Amino acid sequence: MVEGILLERASECLRDVLPGYLRLVSEGFSWSLEAEDGSRQIVSVTATGSFSPRDVRRLGVNAGRLVVAPFLSPRSRGVLESGGYSYLDLTGNICLRVERPAVYIKLQGADRDPAPTARPPARLHGAKARRLLRLLVDVAPPYRLTDLAAATGLNKGYVSTLLETLEEQALIDRDPRGCIREVDWPSVLRAAADEYQLFRNNAAAFYIAPAGAAALYADLAEPAAPSAVVTGSFAASAVAPIAAPAQLVLYAADPAALRRFGRLLPAERGADVAILQPEDAARFDDVRLVDGVAHVPLSQLVLDCLGGNGRLPEEGEAVLTWMRADVPAWRRAELPVS
Repeated sequence: MVEGILLERASECLRDVLPGYLRLVSEGFSWSLEAEDGSRQIVSVTATGSFSPRDVRRLGVNAGRLVVAPFLSPRSRGVLESGGYSYLDLTGNICLRVERPAVYIKLQGADRDPAPTARPPARLHGAKARRLLRLLVDVAPPYRLTDLAAATGLNKGYVSTLLETLEEQALIDRDPRGCIREVDWPSVLRAAADEYQLFRNNAAAFYIAPAGAAALYADLAEPAAPSAVVTGSFAASAVAPIAAPAQLVLYAADPAALRRFGRLLPAERGADVAILQPEDAARFDDVRLVDGVAHVPLSQLVLDCLGGNGRLPEEGEAVLTWMRADVPAWRRAELPVS
């Protein structure tokens, strides 16, 4: 879209939502907000036909700057807000902050581009994509594409495509040689959790434990217990407890053996045990031992909780807060050896 047309349409969008006591004067890339009391604020405007999250690095100083585009993705809007920029797109996504006259406007428009013109980026969904994303969270950079491909067992071309998308979304930063030097791991976790549902992506069956879920959890530490890996509330409460866990969620390599061990009874309602067959067999490759019981890595725990139901998302947020507060306690310094 021609810049002049974009600026004109963007100024019309803003005038439509401004309160009556404010007047917008738009002249090229310098707009002025004027109030009835005489206060006035100059807003510097950056107009772009397309915008990706990594473009925020090229915007320069953010004081009073407004970014306008035909469309801004949710990730782009989040990056702009975090950087202190205002924004406006022609679908109605608006975030405008001005100190004097005091103005704060935030409106929701479209989350999908109504007129995409380029090939869409690779989707960060699916078991293989989540395997790579969890590794980026679990291990601190630097590392290279070939190292990531070897550690995950994924095809180099597939990893390269995903890394391009992650860089475009400003989720990773690479040096000129392509070495990853920085990962926005909390945002990577949220990207991995997008469209992931714990009980949909992993085949799930639900049961009642005759002695209760807590008793079955304790029994998992016995030498005779079948292989199982704990996720969900019981795992979250061991990291950042917010309430007593009620449902025990387990990944099992042999669900039938686990059912026999726990004498579990099938249940359609009121189940206190869920047994999952993981979407990715690599789920069993890396576990944490907590009092003799295998737990999923923290990255997987957050994904499972955010993609769960009931209070699981709240528990996932609590674990994520704990991870932010003490990164050296859980993040590894080196990639696993394949």
